[in-house]
Amino acid sequence: MNFSCKKCIAAILFSCGISIASAQYVTLPTEARQVYESANTALSNGDFSNAIMLYAQAIRIAPDNVMLRRDLAYTYFLSGNKQKAQEIIEPVVNSDVADEQTFQVASAIEAALGNNNKAAKYINAGLKKFPQSGILYNAKGNLALSDKKGGKTAIDAWQEGISADPGYHGNYYNAAKYYLANGNPVWAALYAEIYVNLDPYSPKSVEMKKLITDAYQELFAPDNMDGLPEFNSPQKKSSTVTNSLNQKTFSGAYKATMLNNAVVLSGGMVTERLIMLRTRFILDWNRNFTDRYFFTLFSYHDKLLRTGNFDAYNQWLFGAADNSQLFSIWIKSNQDAYARFEQWQKDNPYMPAVSDPKP
Repeated sequence: MNFSCKKCIAAILFSCGISIASAQYVTLPTEARQVYESANTALSNGDFSNAIMLYAQAIRIAPDNVMLRRDLAYTYFLSGNKQKAQEIIEPVVNSDVADEQTFQVASAIEAALGNNNKAAKYINAGLKKFPQSGILYNAKGNLALSDKKGGKTAIDAWQEGISADPGYHGNYYNAAKYYLANGNPVWAALYAEIYVNLDPYSPKSVEMKKLITDAYQELFAPDNMDGLPEFNSPQKKSSTVTNSLNQKTFSGAYKATMLNNAVVLSGGMVTERLIMLRTRFILDWNRNFTDRYFFTLFSYHDKLLRTGNFDAYNQWLFGAADNSQLFSIWIKSNQDAYARFEQWQKDNPYMPAVSDPKP
């Protein structure tokens, strides 16, 4: 593995929350904390040798700190020395002080060694200790895929993770990809947008922004005929959703409202048209369905509309992925509006709720 690949893997795994600051960081002696931060810098640069040396040095200062031993094992794992990683993590994961990330790392190491049963055992033990852990449900779904148990087992785990810990981003990412691949563009688009809001600075957010558009393209595909009104059926000439989709479910209501406004995409699925579509959608949704199917994402959209930030939000969501050159021009022409949106977004982060609709 070359240096750039190592660096990329390290960055991705850090973004997944494997090595995160915790209460144990606060309890570190000052000297150990300084060494630990240097080790993290080395790891993020793909310098595994120095990272290992520095983590080990920090452990000598604070030998009972779970975080240090977990991150040392994780670094050995990244470097390709899975046996050494296993040796370091086992006494920690089998102790009473193991945290969520310890179970996650231990499971990943065992899976890499081909010990899938042991990997699953660690995940299940972790969930027994931390039943609300979105991180561990995410790992459970990933393990199910690698163990070839099928996508159904994996998506069940990711959905459990969303229900248990709706503020954790990883399950939305995997669920969005699953739903797009399995013909459910509604939940692919919704979960991808939730992911982007929860983890906006991750490289995966770029992928999820494009996935939203891909899901819309599937939803509005020419052969998607289930949203057509019945032939020769009287319809009211109003803004009320009138097509024949089953509106007794959240997904049916979503599809009906989207397809009822599809005419605005006649000029193509570009950012400006998507803004029109999504603006009309929220207005119709508020009129017809918000009391029946309250959803925090749509409530967030409504707040963005009411504060005059919805256009900028959608530019942030679609602009660069649609046409980076046009997005740059828009930013230059709307600097104040975009700055206001960024500040508003910082002050009003989106947070999903346990009560949100589910597939």
